[in-house]
Amino acid sequence: GRANVSLAKSLREPDAIKEDAPKPSSEELKNEVLDIAKKINAQGMQLLVIDSENKFVSTGVAEEIANAASGKYYYLPNAGEGEIAAAAAGALNDLKNG
Repeated sequence: GRANVSLAKSLREPDAIKEDAPKPSSEELKNEVLDIAKKINAQGMQLLVIDSENKFVSTGVAEEIANAASGKYYYLPNAGEGEIAAAAAGALNDLKNG
């Protein structure tokens, strides 16, 4: 789903798409994402989270997601596509060799 739309609504689950369906709170949406991160880890998958937000506006959720999934977290404030690609390539290389 989008950042402000639950997966239930994105998946068009009947209770979530009713006109009078309650809108989930930001805390509920955050918990949904953290739950998915935990499920990723439980399935034996590894998660890479690249946080490009400036610390001034960052909420810290990206690091929480990585921690929930026992994944890797890279903080690259205001990173461009080259820096993000290099970090992803480095993480994949670590995975292959580690």
